[in-house]
Amino acid sequence: MMESNSKYVVIPLHHRRDLITDCCKLLNSEWPRSETARMKSLNVSCDNFPTCLILINDENKVLGHCKISLVAKSKVSCFIESVVIDYRCRSQGLGSRLLRGVEEYVAKRGLKNIYLRTDGQEVFYYKNGYKLCDPFKAYGINDIITVSSPLSRIKFREQNGDQSARQPPPPPPPMPSFQLSKFFDMRMSSQKTHMMKKL
Repeated sequence: MMESNSKYVVIPLHHRRDLITDCCKLLNSEWPRSETARMKSLNVSCDNFPTCLILINDENKVLGHCKISLVAKSKVSCFIESVVIDYRCRSQGLGSRLLRGVEEYVAKRGLKNIYLRTDGQEVFYYKNGYKLCDPFKAYGINDIITVSSPLSRIKFREQNGDQSARQPPPPPPPMPSFQLSKFFDMRMSSQKTHMMKKL
């Protein structure tokens, strides 16, 4: 078992498959999606990542969920894909309790950094020890719009155990000037805050 006290415990969802339907309902109450797609996403949870962790009470009620995946091309980092607490149980410290369980879970697996992206929950994560960071590529493809500087990429690689970080990569080619202002307007309106915590 993970983070616990007399009333709550954080456990991997795949250790309690009987709670997958309840977890599906919790997620769909926050982010509606077809039940088939949601169940497929939850059923991938495993010990080797991606992993879904759930916060349950002493009556086996699912109160929270968090999905964690590994950062591509990193041996020591993961990222939080989603965090949700049942809306009826918010403002009781359960989100922080769930995060502590997540941190304990990944630390036991040798990971040293947790990354996430948020839009509007920066204060909550800041209170839980997360700091602003440069944008990161969660899946190893162009899944971010922003481009970090070569120095930032070196820092990210060093934090994540990449020994090739000592050689700076060549700078990217310049953006086409005719679309530059539209690109930045679009980026600023859809950009999420990137945060991380060292364990």
